[in-house]
Amino acid sequence: MKNSIYLIAALAAASGLRADDPKPAYSITSDFTYASEYVFRGVKSAGNSFQPSVEVAAGDFNVGVWTNEPLTKHQNNEVDVYAGYDYKVNNALKLEGVATSYNYFEAKAGQTKNTWELGVGATYTVAGFSPSAYVYHDFRLRADTVVGAVGYSVPLEAIGASLDSNLFVGSVNARDTAPDAFGPAVHDAYSFYGLDLNIPYKLNKNATFTIGGHYASNRNVAGVGGPFGVLSDKNVWFTTGIRIGF
Repeated sequence: MKNSIYLIAALAAASGLRADDPKPAYSITSDFTYASEYVFRGVKSAGNSFQPSVEVAAGDFNVGVWTNEPLTKHQNNEVDVYAGYDYKVNNALKLEGVATSYNYFEAKAGQTKNTWELGVGATYTVAGFSPSAYVYHDFRLRADTVVGAVGYSVPLEAIGASLDSNLFVGSVNARDTAPDAFGPAVHDAYSFYGLDLNIPYKLNKNATFTIGGHYASNRNVAGVGGPFGVLSDKNVWFTTGIRIGF
């Protein structure tokens, strides 16, 4: 298996060393998920994939590593390193800032090797609903992304779990989709929307098993000058995994 998986597995194992600390100053959460497709902001990036991650949180700060490791040959992996800060205005409103570095270590000549972006957003919880709005700017792709979503959770008391839904819609406007390629910058703008349904089941105080179904569609406008061609794509996939936190 690839080096990024070994790194995350090692960090996850290390988290168990602090499980008996009665008053920990920080928390570590590791996640091991299988996805039948990897879809990011409405666009399919890979097929069957393993998606391990680890996050360390202290107070309102968090840092983490997330990776997508395709199980299909000839598809590149992705390793994301991120850091975020949450600010709770009151019991209903939360603000968040996040910085993410996207890395594609297996990229071939001309393919994008890395990008990085900053994002800010807000989530407001009212009557069980959690509407949110986020904006992001990618500095290498020169891309602006806007995403709005509404989350809602329904208790499934019979099985001791819940049905968590998230309906989202967004748009991307990138002025250079391939910054490491030769030739002029290529502009791409598209909109996307979709729905996530997840059922998390708590195995014990430290572990949660989750199974989910997902749908996303995009309407893509791509081209350089002249009339643009309209493309659309729809994806349905499922995920299953376990999250362990200490």
